[in-house]
Amino acid sequence: MITSVSFSNPFVLIFLCGTVATFLINHFLEFIDFRTRAKNGGSIPAVLQKIPLAAETFDTEKLKNISAYEDAKYCKWCLSSVFNLVLDLSLVIFGFYPFVFYFVCGITGFPSGIGNSFCAFFLFMILTAVPSFILEIPFSLYSEFVLEKKFGFSNMTLKLWIVDTLKSLIISLILISLLTFVAAVVFVKFAGSWWFILAAVLIAFTFIMQVVYPKFIAPLFNKFTPLEDDEAKDKIMAILEKVGFKNGGLFVMDASKRSGHSNAYFSGFGKTKRIVLYDTLLKSLSPDELAAVLRLFIMIPMEFVVTFLLYKMAHIPELYYAFGFLDDITAENIANVQFIGIFLATMLWGAVSEIITPVSNIFSRKQEYQADAFGAKACGSADPLITGLIKLNSENLSELIPPKLYVFWNYSHPTLVERIEKLSQLPEA
Repeated sequence: MITSVSFSNPFVLIFLCGTVATFLINHFLEFIDFRTRAKNGGSIPAVLQKIPLAAETFDTEKLKNISAYEDAKYCKWCLSSVFNLVLDLSLVIFGFYPFVFYFVCGITGFPSGIGNSFCAFFLFMILTAVPSFILEIPFSLYSEFVLEKKFGFSNMTLKLWIVDTLKSLIISLILISLLTFVAAVVFVKFAGSWWFILAAVLIAFTFIMQVVYPKFIAPLFNKFTPLEDDEAKDKIMAILEKVGFKNGGLFVMDASKRSGHSNAYFSGFGKTKRIVLYDTLLKSLSPDELAAVLRLFIMIPMEFVVTFLLYKMAHIPELYYAFGFLDDITAENIANVQFIGIFLATMLWGAVSEIITPVSNIFSRKQEYQADAFGAKACGSADPLITGLIKLNSENLSELIPPKLYVFWNYSHPTLVERIEKLSQLPEA
């Protein structure tokens, strides 16, 4: 049966306090970034003034555009964050999630059988995501067709946006249904050890997607053609050979069909790498610079730790009571509703994860410095990477002088100035 949310329960207090604290922290950080930008946005950092390309690139007009772009994103973010806070709190306080759960149970016959369990899991995940999806639509449209077009980035048409959205929804539903079916089987058949099996499945899924996404999913959205620029190809191949990677294909993606932002990425297993370059990137970087900004980031899977913690959380009856779910859950029957426990644990984590963001970003920035040093060594000089970073920063209208506290808390990458300072200190290869 549905019970009321227990506002004195520690789990609910953690969610409410964490959600509000995250909101306040982010608004404080964004405000000091806005104030710093208003004060220093029209000046070039001393490090960049010493580099002729930077001094030429970041002229008065460019600096004004960077500040205006960042300010526009800030205003949009402020409004969307308020709506999201109200939505997140309302869904919990007014018992939306228990309502969906019992509605799903009523139409699926849950918890009898794997088939009914799969239907219940799947419908619950889809229906609980609907409010956030609906709220995001107007902000997504504004960002794409007003903000990004105003600053010359978006080439998107309304028809293409709708087609992309529908494709993304269909692909997401297919992938979610596959993972949900596996989870349903594992929860029912291995109630006491599902965390280990599910972690192994998720790791395998991650590796499979490394092959499936670039070859079958990405082409549904973009056209990929082999890189024809022989000079750029030779430079990249030389770098790959020097660092011990095998060429899994060099492709150009028609990113300009949707956006003027520049980027590139790797995919593939082990030493064999498929490299995809945005066509916008090829227009702004020389072959040497292009080779320098291609680096690999290796993420060590944490699925076993995460799923074990979720398993433990899902076996705490008080977690369910706190948010208005079943008031008759015991250690014996809790196995039937573990997916609800996982959902609630994930929701709690989302409310408090902001606290450890700076810690994870410290390690991420450290890895980025190491990747820069590796790229400079592979290229034989830091100069191509420095000029490439300057051009990318300029093309994407990225902020030059964010406040240190903002960088410490929010940046997973060092700022342009910090990266150039470190690169300039490297010995010549």
